[in-house]
Amino acid sequence: MRTILWTLILLCACCLSVARADDVKWLVTYRGDALPGKEWTQEGGPSVQVEVVDGALCIADASDQDMRCYRATWEASPDSEIVVEARVRVKSLSGYKHGGKGKGISSLNCPWVSGSPIGILVSNGQRQEGLLLCEKYIATFVDRFYQMNTTDKFHDYRLVIRGNDMSVSVDGELRIRGENAFWKPAEGKPFIQFGSNSKGFLGEAFYESVRLGVRPATAGTKKGIKITLSEPWQIPKPAKISQTRPYLYNVGEGVLLMSVAQGPDKHYEPYGILKSTDEGKTWSPVEGLQEKTFAPQPMIRLTDGRILGVSRWNMKYEDYVGKVHYIGMSYLFDRMANSFVMFENKITVPKDTHEIMVFDRHIFAMPDGSILAVVYDGRKNSYLLKTIDQGKTWTHFSTIGKGHEPGVVRISETEWTALLRQGGTTPLLQVWSHDGGKTWSPPAVLEEGSVDADVVCMNNGVLACSYGRPGCNLMFSTDQGKTWGYHQTITDRSGFNYTTLHEVRPGRLLYVHDAPPLTALYVDVERIQ
Repeated sequence: MRTILWTLILLCACCLSVARADDVKWLVTYRGDALPGKEWTQEGGPSVQVEVVDGALCIADASDQDMRCYRATWEASPDSEIVVEARVRVKSLSGYKHGGKGKGISSLNCPWVSGSPIGILVSNGQRQEGLLLCEKYIATFVDRFYQMNTTDKFHDYRLVIRGNDMSVSVDGELRIRGENAFWKPAEGKPFIQFGSNSKGFLGEAFYESVRLGVRPATAGTKKGIKITLSEPWQIPKPAKISQTRPYLYNVGEGVLLMSVAQGPDKHYEPYGILKSTDEGKTWSPVEGLQEKTFAPQPMIRLTDGRILGVSRWNMKYEDYVGKVHYIGMSYLFDRMANSFVMFENKITVPKDTHEIMVFDRHIFAMPDGSILAVVYDGRKNSYLLKTIDQGKTWTHFSTIGKGHEPGVVRISETEWTALLRQGGTTPLLQVWSHDGGKTWSPPAVLEEGSVDADVVCMNNGVLACSYGRPGCNLMFSTDQGKTWGYHQTITDRSGFNYTTLHEVRPGRLLYVHDAPPLTALYVDVERIQ
């Protein structure tokens, strides 16, 4: 009887699934066995080769000054879901940056700025978003990624747009959930577009079919938190000094400190320290710590009221018996970070890792009086280091995993989680520790990416995470990091797109990004029962 019941349930579920899939009213359809008809408007010039090859439209862009895409309009209904399907094979992709030819599209940081060399763009007249197709991954135009081979064969891509959400399936498998991914305010009437709208990047792809349809909307999910963003404000910089890549620290007693890069993006570049005593509304440079190669990055208040800081950069050396150490600088500030003293520190790790050791953003005061700090090496391995003498010496505590720019959060005495960067346009990795950071799980691949995640456990138990490139973004977890949602795109302007955040009062985050310029805003987070 139980077997029959489960069979009936499965049959009903399958029938509902089929009925749901067949419930689409197709409004725009293109098949690649002929050139696009009069319902499609063409953008681009004659230097892009367009021809039908074996039943698919080949768009071959060989010029860094031209593009070719096709756009069709359609009538949108506010109470409908949008379904977009495309069958595409990517052949090749290359990028131009600063006039030089480069492999892949590592310089394609933001499709909203530089265009999409191969992809689909859709608008409902209120919002618009797209799917970028690259050789080794697919992505939305801002922050969702899925790694795959798009060149091996034709793949079926399906976008389902429901309100602000845009999921992406590949060959019938859900690959991107896309919560709040359909976000950007629309420009003009509803449309669907395919091909290249990028002059700076070269792409060649085959489009076998593209179509757009609508169907009745399904019920949305219940929200568990309310998010309110303030108006942003700019953080002034000292004359003739750039300020990018912020790292924010709330050291208590009303003092915020922020480490900012003040030089080119390379090893041993100078950093500077800024201070705020009004929850980030205004900032002033800390005297004696501007454009310093060994300026402190992680900073934390000690039990005696002083503030410990440790230099971002640390250099390798071998002692007289051939043992490898790393040397950097530590700082002890007074209570209000008005003055400081410096001293050399020594880092000992189990093996020779690389020429450089980088202290990243997170540092933790432990119940036993020790301090744990997050570091990574030049081979992009992340670790926890431990000091029991207020930063004079550091020893290896644990290996977090493969990946750099680790964002680590201590949820409880035993539960920790970390987000790791893989690359510039790739998903973040997430790892877990269930024993207070001593051991870490194998990585899980998220859909969000791609650089410099900052994570904080808020007073209300919500985990908040900022991350960037493309854009500057924000996401939250209400289940201690098991799932992420409530995504916000703070800006899609293109820059380094490094971000940072900290809770400045219960329920209020200060969020800083460098889109540019260096900009701050408040994010109020309220849990809803």
